[in-house]
Amino acid sequence: MRTENDLIAALREGADDAPMPDLIAGVARLRRRRGRRRTHLLAAAAVIAVASTSTAVTLRGGEVAPAHPAVTTSASVAPPSGGPIAPAPAKISTVRAADIWPEALFTMPAKNADGWRYRPITALSATEVLLSAESSFERAGRFEIYDSSSGKSRVVTAAPKNPDLKGYITQTATVDGRNMAWFSFGQQADGTPVRDIWTVPLAGGQARLVTTRTGADASIDAIAINGDRVSWSLVEGGVWEAPLTGGAPRRLPGSDGLHLIRWPWAGDVGSAPGDMERGQTKVVDLTNGVVSEVAAQEDVTGLRCAPFWCVGRARSGGLVQRIDGTGSLRTRKLVHIGPLTPYPILDRFLWTGSSVYDMRTGRLATIDNPSTWYGSGTSSEPSTILYWGASKGDNPDKFRVLNLAAVPPAQ
Repeated sequence: MRTENDLIAALREGADDAPMPDLIAGVARLRRRRGRRRTHLLAAAAVIAVASTSTAVTLRGGEVAPAHPAVTTSASVAPPSGGPIAPAPAKISTVRAADIWPEALFTMPAKNADGWRYRPITALSATEVLLSAESSFERAGRFEIYDSSSGKSRVVTAAPKNPDLKGYITQTATVDGRNMAWFSFGQQADGTPVRDIWTVPLAGGQARLVTTRTGADASIDAIAINGDRVSWSLVEGGVWEAPLTGGAPRRLPGSDGLHLIRWPWAGDVGSAPGDMERGQTKVVDLTNGVVSEVAAQEDVTGLRCAPFWCVGRARSGGLVQRIDGTGSLRTRKLVHIGPLTPYPILDRFLWTGSSVYDMRTGRLATIDNPSTWYGSGTSSEPSTILYWGASKGDNPDKFRVLNLAAVPPAQ
């Protein structure tokens, strides 16, 4: 769950014999600006020394400059796309992403026809990317879909404005293949926080207001679409839902302390600064309340689990494991950028910034990045879009994009 309280932990992959830094000490109070931010405040840039030589600096919208014990699994939880979980890889093999996933890589414009800056959100298919087009810095003017097969984009809807609120900005979005939903943040004249939840069909149309939350009820940290309903969780925990067509919200029974990961799963850690070191202890299926307990290792911090795979940090390097503790692998090749992509993407991929580790195949796909930064899509659920500058410099005319939704299951 990415909010303004998330901390930047952007690291270059360390050499195997390099000392492993403390990823949290000294930066827990720093905030980062991301698509899941809880307020309109700009986050401070966090700089972390890696092996006393490299640093990381925030750029736009989640972009950072790379500095060189048993489990009870819900019967309703289906394995990730592609069938049963593959055997845990015994070791890592390093390859180039361009060599193994050429169909998932493409170049796209960094701005729309009006000159508005694009901020990728997530993939809708193997070729389509949902985008926020910013009319000014961090101000979504509209949502668009870019198709890499045709090289064309189309407008989904204009981002609504609320003139009665100060600092009104559009925040994180979610999709389910037919609809998208998002929440926007603003403040009343007396400083009371307000969040509006909006929805629109991906086919296009006028945005519709689902509900408005104020005060303590406005502390939304994640959002998801659940059929004909939209669900969201709060920073302090608890999951709510309301009809997409509008209506009275209700709190889901038994959701106390839970935070949405992606529908229908939720975990017991959120996005507050104190949660960064805490490890997740369970995954809950919100459709039936079945709990999958996490078999955590004592020296691991920041453990985050999707329905099957977990990722975390240890002083000896990055860690991946299955939720039941099996398939554990530690290596400095997997220095994990926890707050930027805190959960396994598609319950399969781990992004390190300069590479993507495929937990299904054991391959570490390196990225050829000529620019000085990289970013991830700003969807509420783990985004399937990773992107970076197609040329040198901080403000390129084009993005290079890796669409992990286009990676075949067997690859």
